[in-house]
Amino acid sequence: MAAKHGTNEELIKALNKDLEKEMAGIVRYLHHSFIVFGPNRGPLVQMFRTQATESMTHAIQLGEKITALGGHPTVKVEQVFEPGYQSLEDMIAEDLQAEKKQLQLYIDQLKVFGDDNLPMKLMLEQIVVDEQQHVDEMEKYLRTSNEDLMVLDGHRAR
Repeated sequence: MAAKHGTNEELIKALNKDLEKEMAGIVRYLHHSFIVFGPNRGPLVQMFRTQATESMTHAIQLGEKITALGGHPTVKVEQVFEPGYQSLEDMIAEDLQAEKKQLQLYIDQLKVFGDDNLPMKLMLEQIVVDEQQHVDEMEKYLRTSNEDLMVLDGHRAR
């Protein structure tokens, strides 16, 4: 049974919501790149800024698609949580939570808007792949011990 197809108006509204979230991702990741400290600051700054750049790439894709569909891209940015001081673990946990929510939103949108629009389906699928990679990376950053190593064929990977 095919998924229910959304209207063009519903698609534009959904893509604008995505755009707001991607814009928030840019802000959040850049902010984290400014406030990370310690001996590993360089690679962490690069990681956060790479994530910000990838969010900007998604924002550009979304904005262009909204315009192509006859809509108007939003200038709104979803509110970004700013608690003041955050540990690196807190920053990454916040980013992981946001990435997981965004990933699920894109997956849900694929079910509604992907069946009858191949270019839309392919764009959303690529963004899903990117978002899943972000989730995977954030989860790796949060690992703290060997107990998190994967078990392969009954043996711990080393």
